[in-house]
Amino acid sequence: MIFLLKSLSVKDFAIIEDLTVNFNSGMTVLTGETGAGKSLIIDTISLLLGARADSDMIRYGKTSATVIGIFDYKNELDSIFDSFGIKKEEIKIERVISDSSKNSVKVNGVLVTLAQLRQIAKYLADIHVQNDTYRLFNPDIYLSMLDSISDSKYQKYMASYSKSLFQYLDAIKDYEKVVKGKKNLDERLEFLKYEKEELEALELYPNMDKELEEVIGRLSNFDKIQNNLSEAYNYLDGNISPIDQLYEAAKALETISEYDEKYKENASKLLDCYYISDEIKSSIRDNLDSLDYDEDELNRSIEKMNDLSKVMDKYKKNVDELILYLKEITLSIDMAENYDEALKEYRCKVDDSFNALKINSIALSDYRKKIALSLEDGIIKECKDLDLQNTIFKVSFNEVDYSDSLNKAIFREDGVDSIDFLISFNKGEPLKPLYKVASGGEASRIMLAFKTFFSKVSNVSLMVFDEIDTGVSGATAKKIANKMKKIADSMQVLCITHLPQVAAIGDYHKHIYKVEENGRTKTEIKDLDEKGRIEEIALMLSGDSISLYALEHARELLKKD
Repeated sequence: MIFLLKSLSVKDFAIIEDLTVNFNSGMTVLTGETGAGKSLIIDTISLLLGARADSDMIRYGKTSATVIGIFDYKNELDSIFDSFGIKKEEIKIERVISDSSKNSVKVNGVLVTLAQLRQIAKYLADIHVQNDTYRLFNPDIYLSMLDSISDSKYQKYMASYSKSLFQYLDAIKDYEKVVKGKKNLDERLEFLKYEKEELEALELYPNMDKELEEVIGRLSNFDKIQNNLSEAYNYLDGNISPIDQLYEAAKALETISEYDEKYKENASKLLDCYYISDEIKSSIRDNLDSLDYDEDELNRSIEKMNDLSKVMDKYKKNVDELILYLKEITLSIDMAENYDEALKEYRCKVDDSFNALKINSIALSDYRKKIALSLEDGIIKECKDLDLQNTIFKVSFNEVDYSDSLNKAIFREDGVDSIDFLISFNKGEPLKPLYKVASGGEASRIMLAFKTFFSKVSNVSLMVFDEIDTGVSGATAKKIANKMKKIADSMQVLCITHLPQVAAIGDYHKHIYKVEENGRTKTEIKDLDEKGRIEEIALMLSGDSISLYALEHARELLKKD
């Protein structure tokens, strides 16, 4: 079995001065007295997985803190690494926290954003921190938990729902605009009619101003255009026509083309010039024949251009914008004069889009209910392994009232569903909301059950637990220890614990402690050998001093595990 987190290097982070820790596959337990810095190890791993950094994390007297983690590469990251331009090799994540706010995140030497790091991190690890158990009792996050175990089919249902939601909200927006705009339209109706009449009188069309300018320019310069066209034509059609001379020159070169390829090429070019020039001459002749001066047209165009310019200045709009505005006020007038019909039309659009959205929301909800069945079965199975054999767990869905197509509040971006987790730990007891019935020990175990289930479906390779065993002891502690050990069969597990049963079951044991050096406190960490583990577990069993009984008990725990 491969392991994922290979090493962690931390410099100038809180009370950690300079620390490097190597990790192995299987289960590693971390123990130490309160305040020694156990949770700081979790904090630094969290930073590597995209947690936000704060300059308060920097060790007093230093200007920056650095956290570096080395992970094994996972093939699931191929497309992400390709898109970010990161080499597909051993993963080195480096976070630098600076007191000047110039923080940086690098993956294999490539600068990435926190959002990009989180895209990578979701394939690497899952961290349980102490407040995660309390989050489990927050119904607001239940739906996102359920959706996290969805598949590609769910994504299709969600895409259909999102598309129909957009169309429905768009229809609602238009309908509300009609309803709210009725009174305002009544007050503005006469003014809108005046504007409509004024704009329609101009007979607007696209590029009208440019076309009028061309007409005015052409007719205002009629004499100049006519004289120059005549002059150009005479030059091309004189007694000795240059066009005819081009033709004769070409023929002369053709006569000797067999003696040199260049003669042939030049003859061809001269012929091209001849045909082009002759075509231009014909075009000029046609222009002269069709040229006609119309003083009335000129005056009409000037007058129309003046009218158009005044209106553009008045409305502060160009021709295209005036055309669009005319359409808008025409629609507004129609709406005011035919309000009941317009309201009915827009309400029909709302109802149609509502019905389509309803179908898609029910389909999404039905598929979620299928996913919920797998969650129920999975949690019950995990609970049985944790000495909660009589557990019944259900995902409860809210009822949705689809009676009012204007009630847009029932639709959210993630659907119409609100869910609750209902549970019963004892035979004969009714199902109740999870947050109302779990005691401290039960809370830890149900949290571990959830973590175990979700770790399997998310396919992460590292699970980190920060005192998930709080509030349990005795046989239950042993159950929790066995469950974490079982998880470690398929992934790497790091566990901060205060329970000797959990500490004893680990494959590796690291002790975290504080030392004073040059008047400053710093965190250190060391790997415990068998003798060290016996003493550490004995201390966890007996408290302040190690008794012979505690030493013997510690040996027995290690021997059994």
